[in-house]
Amino acid sequence: MIVYEHSDDRSHFLQLHLGGDRNFCYLIGDRRSGDAAAVDPGFKADQFASAASQYDLKIRMILITHGHSDHAGKADKLAQLTGAIVYAGKKEKVPGALAVSDGDRLALGKLSVHAYHSPGHSPGHICYLFRENLITGDLLFCGKVGGTGSNFPGSSPKAEWESLQRIMGLPENIRVFPGHDYYGGKGEMQHSTLGYEKKHNPFLLCESFEAFLHLKEIWDTYKAQHGIR
Repeated sequence: MIVYEHSDDRSHFLQLHLGGDRNFCYLIGDRRSGDAAAVDPGFKADQFASAASQYDLKIRMILITHGHSDHAGKADKLAQLTGAIVYAGKKEKVPGALAVSDGDRLALGKLSVHAYHSPGHSPGHICYLFRENLITGDLLFCGKVGGTGSNFPGSSPKAEWESLQRIMGLPENIRVFPGHDYYGGKGEMQHSTLGYEKKHNPFLLCESFEAFLHLKEIWDTYKAQHGIR
């Protein structure tokens, strides 16, 4: 199911729900060349390939924000279906993936995708910037941030805090497209902007790492108090 779509004379950008734990998947492409990338295709390789064909796009790359199965579970199958190359952070365990590093620019037709190493939720987590759209995986959600702790091996709240501070240095008009539909407010919000998150995300309103860590520790209580699912 397509949740959000933006197309202009140069590019396509699609946000999709294809199952999982309220997962978002992304299809981005250069309209002129027809070259496209699948970002975090999750478990639905066939449906993802079908979506690309509907837009006359050829998936050349599969970009993984991090190696958790709900994001990368069928990346290898999609690669087999399309002949695409899989890319993931160096410290992520994604079978057959080529390593992508901080600052890499991956060509997509005449356009490019800029990789930002953003550890925290996982050690090799990557955010991908495509034009004005930042796909944040499980680093940053609308109104929330990614989980850390014993349930997420290799995670680090300190690294997550530092990654968030770095990402917040990008222009405020950059649109935020997260890895899950985990809106941290009332109602629904499938995408946001960095400027909005700076003003409304409780984790980004923390003035120090200590305050950020404390909010993580009391998050269940905070959610109950504020009616957050």
